Amino acid sequence: MTGMDILRPRALRPGETIGLVSTSSPVSEDELQRLTTYLEGRGYSVKAADGVLDRLGYLAGSAERRAAGVMEMFADPEVAMVLPVNGGTGAEHLVDRLDYDSIRANPKLFAGFSNPTSLNNAIWAATRIPTLHGATGHNFSKESVEPRTENAFWTMVTGSIAGQEITGPRWRVHRAERPCVTGVVVGGNLTAVRALVGTAWMARTSGAILLLEAMTATFAEVDTALTHFRLAGVFDDIAALVIGAPAAWDTVDAPDADVDELVLRCVGGGFPVVTNVEYGHQSRRILFPVGCRVEFDLHGESPVLRYVDDLVADRS
Repeated sequence: MTGMDILRPRALRPGETIGLVSTSSPVSEDELQRLTTYLEGRGYSVKAADGVLDRLGYLAGSAERRAAGVMEMFADPEVAMVLPVNGGTGAEHLVDRLDYDSIRANPKLFAGFSNPTSLNNAIWAATRIPTLHGATGHNFSKESVEPRTENAFWTMVTGSIAGQEITGPRWRVHRAERPCVTGVVVGGNLTAVRALVGTAWMARTSGAILLLEAMTATFAEVDTALTHFRLAGVFDDIAALVIGAPAAWDTVDAPDADVDELVLRCVGGGFPVVTNVEYGHQSRRILFPVGCRVEFDLHGESPVLRYVDDLVADRS
C-alpha cells in the first residue's frame, strides 16, 4: 500500500451530486431533510444511500448495511463526493468491510469528523486517496451553520488551498527546536484512530503531522490511550503532535496540572507538541486534509499553520 501513488480526488463542481451515507450513529428524518435542503441550496444534487435512516440501537443499522451504503456511493458514477450524515459511534465496524480496490478505482472526495475519522485514515492508508478531516453532514443540518467552517469546507473541496495560512495566537507550543515542521496529516479523533492501531488500516505515522482530539474524556482515559499509542510505536519519528481544542477533560485526581502536562508525560519522545488547536468539537474549527502535507511555523509571535498541498485535483 505504501508504494502506491497519491491519487487526489477531483474538485467538486457546481451541480454535481453528493452521496449521503450513515457510517456511525443514527440520523433523524428531519436532520436528513435539513441537510438535503442545505446542499441543494448550495446548488448540488443529493443522493442518499440505501439504509441511511436505519436505526439499530445506538447504531445507524448493521455494519454490513452501512458499509454497503458507502460502497454504493463510491461505485455510483453520478456521485462526486461521499459525505457521512453524522458522527457518533460505529464507523470502525466498516473498516474491514469496505472494498478499497473499488474505492481507488473510483476516487472521490470523502469528508469525516469525530467517529468517521477512522474511515478517513483507513481510506488514506489503503488507497492513497486524501480525505477531508473536519466536517460531516451534521455540520450542515443544523438550524444555523457556522460561516467560517462552512467557507473553509467548500474552499477545500472545490479548489486550491496550497499556500493558505492560519495563525494560532492561542496555540501552545512545546519542544519546538526547529522553526518549521512539515509532514503529511494523519489522525483525528483519539478513539476512532486508536481503533486502527495495530491493524493494516492504520496510516503510516513516520514523518507525519499527527492530529489527536477528543470531545469528552477523563485524564485517566486519555493517559491510557496515549500510552497505548506510545507502546505501539505510533509516535515513533512523527514530525509533530497536534492536540485539538476544546480538551475540557475531567482531571479526576490526575497527577497532572493541565492538559499539556498530561500529554507531554504520556507521549514521550522529543518531537514538537502543539496544543489548543481549534480543530476539535466546536462549531468553528480548522479543517485538515488527511494525506496531504501541511507546515507548522512554530517560531515567531504566533505559530502558523500553512497548507502545502491541495486536497483536490482540478481534473476535467
